[in-house]
Amino acid sequence: MLTFGYAQQSKLKKAEENFNNHSYALAIKSYEELIAKGYESEVIYKNLGDANFNNANYAKAAEWYGKLFDLKSDDIGAEYYFRYAQSLKSIDDYKKSDAYMKKFQKIKVSDSRAQKFAENSDYLEQIRSKTKRFTLKKISVNSKNSEFAPSIYQGNLVFASARDTGLLVNNIHKWTNAAYLNLYQADSTNEEGTFKTPEVFSKQLNSKTHESSTAFSKEGSTVYFTRNNSKNGNFVEDEAGLSRLKIYRANLENGVWGNVTELPFNSNEYSTAHPSLSADEKTLYFASDMPPSFGASDIFKVTINEDGTFGTPENLGNTVNTEARETFPFMAASGDLYFSSDGHPGLGGLDVYTVSAKTGAVSNVGVPINSKQDDFSIILDEDKLNGYFASNRTGGMGDDDIYAFSFEKIETESEEFASKINGSIIDKVTGELIPFGKVSVYDYTNNNLFEINADIEGKFSSPIEFPSKKYRFVAEVDGYNDETVYLITPMGTVDEILEELNFIIAMEKGDKSSVIGADLVEILKLKTIFFNTNSSYLNANAYPELDKVVAYMKEFPNARVEVGSHSDSRDSDRYNLWLSDRRAKSTVSYIVSMGISEDRITATGYGETLLVNKCINDAPCSEAEHALNRRSEFIVFQN
Repeated sequence: MLTFGYAQQSKLKKAEENFNNHSYALAIKSYEELIAKGYESEVIYKNLGDANFNNANYAKAAEWYGKLFDLKSDDIGAEYYFRYAQSLKSIDDYKKSDAYMKKFQKIKVSDSRAQKFAENSDYLEQIRSKTKRFTLKKISVNSKNSEFAPSIYQGNLVFASARDTGLLVNNIHKWTNAAYLNLYQADSTNEEGTFKTPEVFSKQLNSKTHESSTAFSKEGSTVYFTRNNSKNGNFVEDEAGLSRLKIYRANLENGVWGNVTELPFNSNEYSTAHPSLSADEKTLYFASDMPPSFGASDIFKVTINEDGTFGTPENLGNTVNTEARETFPFMAASGDLYFSSDGHPGLGGLDVYTVSAKTGAVSNVGVPINSKQDDFSIILDEDKLNGYFASNRTGGMGDDDIYAFSFEKIETESEEFASKINGSIIDKVTGELIPFGKVSVYDYTNNNLFEINADIEGKFSSPIEFPSKKYRFVAEVDGYNDETVYLITPMGTVDEILEELNFIIAMEKGDKSSVIGADLVEILKLKTIFFNTNSSYLNANAYPELDKVVAYMKEFPNARVEVGSHSDSRDSDRYNLWLSDRRAKSTVSYIVSMGISEDRITATGYGETLLVNKCINDAPCSEAEHALNRRSEFIVFQN
């Protein structure tokens, strides 16, 4: 490592001055010139990494953070472990990224980003298993510059753009070395994905500083938008040299936007930005670093009173917000909140997440909406089938591009019908038919549906429903142990199913003290086994209940148990099957850790294949009804 001469000291000073003034594009140029001459230091690599990270040049940030860690300094700082981990994702090095997140986790145990990573260490599998059938389409409004923050106004697209204004002199933002953002409108055409040539949305709203992120009232006479803090067309900076963002409101009068006023909770000391209105227009959602904030920006909401005044902004809390960036909220008509974040486990850069209106659970929307780069400013139509978002992913026209997406609905023909199935009761050893046995039939909520008596030949007939229903048949015959058999009705025609099933209950002679086929949930009066939301990690309340299962298995050392985990229908079939399997295995893992041999207990995840009610995909059900489907069972299959 070379020492700095006078000329290099001067260049270093200039680079640091640009960096501290947030002129990141100029700082990058100066630092790279120094490195080209053989100079390196912890400060240079930190600042060069940060300058690229703050400009979403994640691959370059990964390069310089990597050199920073190569110096093997004793006190690099925890945040650099996180930023390096994030940047590595942009070059598809998820293995190394996870390794640095684990190091970050050890240093910052209480950090919510570390905790969320620990709870979702298999986040990549989760995200990929939740991939939706979206079709993406590049739209014609994009340029070689940055376009983002789409919204719909009177059926046309309004968005922010740093495109060339056509003037002899363009104002250049030294942070990015790009032109300032203005609001544009592109009228739609009849052809999907194409728009007429974009035009300036409003000369009254655009200024010499940045404007972006519009939210329009339904009747179209009010708009909320983001603008830099400015006075007389000039930036107003805080003590750190930043021109903070503010939210403004404007009204349309006689076809002209005017009466531009800033919202009362704005400040010169923090930013408020990226407004989104609730469907009833009584709540405004936005991003801000106002106190109290968890990170660089958080999602807030504020009530809009009937007289147009505002309540007190509320932080949405640490379920949504982290110590990193949560930004660009969008409140869908369904009540689901969408936002972008780089603090929750994701594919890289900003990912789009949704907060379920029904459960409050936060989940990554998956690919292809999300990528290893920044994906943000999503909007959706009322049916959540079509929308727009912005991304700086590879393959676009410029820095950020707007993409249209639509959800491909899959039409299925699933007929549910009633029929009956014939069965017989036999002696397990001799194979002989056993006459006059009693068969009790239960559904999967353990409701006793009916009882059937076998005839003199040991045969019986039971009504059942197709497809994908689960039943429990309990046979009782004097001199034999009670025998339980489970039946899952498969897909197919009635003839195919009945031919396939060949339903027989084989019974073993003995006393009736055996509990084979019984569910320990009933026997031990177990409470619900809870898991953290969208996680396979057991909730602390689950352990006392599982200890009862452990005690039972120690009391009956020959007993073997199947742990069956079930989910509700929300989320994709594939994801629910995967998650329930993980939860069953997590449950088994705990029981084994308490001294039960692993050959005595098995795990099966059923996903949403055996719902106990009519709460199938998108069915209007209460939370209590969905909760009935989220259950664990402990079935004794040998004793």
